[in-house]
Amino acid sequence: MSPERSPELFDSWAADYDYYIRSVSDSFPFRGYADVLNRIVELTNPEPGLKILDAGIGTGNLAQRFIEFNCEIWGIDYSSRMLEEAKKKVPDAHLLQVDIQTEWPSELKVGFDRIVSTYTLHHLNLKGKIDVIKRMSHELLNEGGSIIVGDVSFPTFSARAKAREQLAHVWDDYEYYWAADEFKTMIWGEGFYVAYEQISEYGGIYVIVPTP
Repeated sequence: MSPERSPELFDSWAADYDYYIRSVSDSFPFRGYADVLNRIVELTNPEPGLKILDAGIGTGNLAQRFIEFNCEIWGIDYSSRMLEEAKKKVPDAHLLQVDIQTEWPSELKVGFDRIVSTYTLHHLNLKGKIDVIKRMSHELLNEGGSIIVGDVSFPTFSARAKAREQLAHVWDDYEYYWAADEFKTMIWGEGFYVAYEQISEYGGIYVIVPTP
């Protein structure tokens, strides 16, 4: 996580985050935000008792979509204020303040059937993304489970470069937006299968499964 993205910064966003998302939902980088979240729920195949970890739960916008399916919801976030907001939407969830780049607390090592994450991992560079996904898979994911990530993403490195040029006035150079071809090439070499869907102009979803 870059130093520009401190927990205090996320704390300051928490109360107004949902309003902000609604106000920019048709703009870069959040165009298709709701579609990304809804598609992740479909890909998760939720059912009663399914144990789900939302990594970067934020204010709980994704997690609350699982309530009607009676899943067991856990959530982690960098920001204590974000967790306070999430608690309002998913009061029965197990919530922990965690920096995903540090060692997992013992409370998390209970085994999850799905690990989901939205609009969080673009704060990490490519190596950071892969390191976190490997650690999640090896230490937190149950056998047969999957990691499903929705984020600001482009199908190719060249598409991302073109978007950066076109969106120079709003592009954030402190963020590390995904390029699917770049990521898949790197993660396949680490023992994972990846399926990718482009959901909107700026949003995509990765389904990441450890290979046997």
